[in-house]
Amino acid sequence: MKFGLMTLDDVDVKGKKVLVRFDLNSTVTVDDPVIKDTLRLDQIKPTLDDLKEAAVIILAHQGRKGKKDFTSLKPHAEVLKKRYGDRFKFVDDTIGEKAVNAIKNLKPGEILLLENVRFLEEEMQKGTPEELSKTKFVQTLAPLVDIYVNDAYGAAHRAQTSLVGFTAVLPSYAGRILEREIEVMEKILSNPDRPMIYVIGGAKVETKFKVLKNLLENNKADKILVCGLLQNIMLAGAGIEIHEVNKKPIKNFDEYLQTAKEIYEKYQDKLELPVDLALNKNGERIEVDVNNLPPDYPSNDIGHKTAEKFVSIIKEAGTVAANGPAGVFENPTFAYGSKEILHAMADSKAYSIVGGGEMGGYANTLKLNMDFISTGGGAMLEYLTGKKLPVIAALEKAAQRMKS
Repeated sequence: MKFGLMTLDDVDVKGKKVLVRFDLNSTVTVDDPVIKDTLRLDQIKPTLDDLKEAAVIILAHQGRKGKKDFTSLKPHAEVLKKRYGDRFKFVDDTIGEKAVNAIKNLKPGEILLLENVRFLEEEMQKGTPEELSKTKFVQTLAPLVDIYVNDAYGAAHRAQTSLVGFTAVLPSYAGRILEREIEVMEKILSNPDRPMIYVIGGAKVETKFKVLKNLLENNKADKILVCGLLQNIMLAGAGIEIHEVNKKPIKNFDEYLQTAKEIYEKYQDKLELPVDLALNKNGERIEVDVNNLPPDYPSNDIGHKTAEKFVSIIKEAGTVAANGPAGVFENPTFAYGSKEILHAMADSKAYSIVGGGEMGGYANTLKLNMDFISTGGGAMLEYLTGKKLPVIAALEKAAQRMKS
């Protein structure tokens, strides 16, 4: 056991049928069904290597109902087929007759990817592992396999059917991705090389306030560099005038403003806020001091002076962890801040960790030499709040049951 979980070191998988939940969610849309960033598909290799003598059935999701990236897993299958050859199979079904027959016929050494689990209404249910184990989804697949492995760290903050439901009825183990992610998170939260620097950007203001509070109240951060949409409300909390154009992207801005003021007042010595911002003036980048922000243009990036300040702090770090971009990096005009931060992390002597999602994908695209690129953005954030992730809790419970 490790971290209270059973891992692949605790089981002999030879000849067994193994149901594995990965997070293969990638940048792909219905209109452009080609996967350009294969980070999550790359990182499943260690677990599949450890399962090479088993018959492996993969569960995964892509996107969410109503979104442009809610697609079949066929593009993912095309990438994986090139890597694993004739061993790899895909079936456009999850719990129907085609899927059941494919699982029954699967031989040791073969890999079968089932269709997007979120095509099933039951997948989006939330509940305890025991409640979700009673769904048709779990009741159909569980009798066909011997063990369950969860390696979906990127979705580990969600208590959905394929993520926790199987843990109540099958011997359940953490995969290599999940094991490594926990190992890294525990290192930076419990015993990092100091100074411990966090770069917190992006959106998700409510969750990021919880992250700030946990890190600052428990002395887990020496400095937090604030950017992205979070900077707008934190600058307002520091007394900087933020106009409506930069309030609007943050849901319930006024409601959270008091929290921002309290965090800034108590911990301003550990918070580094932007001194200048790059505004989008009809597509043109203009950089303005934060004390003189005009009312008409949205901030899309940190400015050069802020980037220079952040880079100098990162250079002196013992450990640096980044979650969320500094701006709208998808637009090359406003990618400067995110790019400078990532290059500084890669070039520093610090142990460097990049959160998954946008920032992790961008670091991977830039081909930078980070110590660790997490597969989870939201999961990493939830972990940093000090909250127990539902998948980890479910696997802990399964491990206790298996021990007794």
